[in-house]
Amino acid sequence: MRHEVLLKEGTSALRYYPNAFAALKTSSIMDSISWKQNDITIFGKTLPEPRLTAWFGPAYGYSSIQWPQAAFPPNLFALKENVEDIAQSKFNGCLVNLYRNGNDSMGWHRDNEKEIDQTCIASLTLGEARDFKVRHRTTKEVLTIKLEHGSLLIMENLQEDYEHSLPKRKGVLLPRINMTFRQLY
Repeated sequence: MRHEVLLKEGTSALRYYPNAFAALKTSSIMDSISWKQNDITIFGKTLPEPRLTAWFGPAYGYSSIQWPQAAFPPNLFALKENVEDIAQSKFNGCLVNLYRNGNDSMGWHRDNEKEIDQTCIASLTLGEARDFKVRHRTTKEVLTIKLEHGSLLIMENLQEDYEHSLPKRKGVLLPRINMTFRQLY
């Protein structure tokens, strides 16, 4: 499958598959999920997360949010298997984010919880294209990637040296779904 290597430094890499899942309909995924808006504590302040989320896989927690174990619905399980084939990696969990419009966002962070296997995290985008930013933690150099509908971004060994974000974007009126497939220990 056609892809681009956007970053390669030591064992860290970003592989981008622009049209891996272009045939998927955003509404078929959006309508099959029970979305939740959690409260999140950042720098001692508790606020509603600026997006809706859902979790599938073993019990998992991050930033004061605790998700119970939840089975993958059949359509997401089949999608997970397709992502595994492309990534050449196995996943047992998926955090699904719904960015309702350009006001919904995700600040700079790393998916570096000790229970996540850092070797490979696969990020699938459906819906409206949005800028995804990757920043080196030491040099502060930023790479901006416009993630299009149906694209798959594979992050390999990235979480120690890099952080990432999805900034707010005025003028973005349509939703974006992001599914981050990961392997939990």
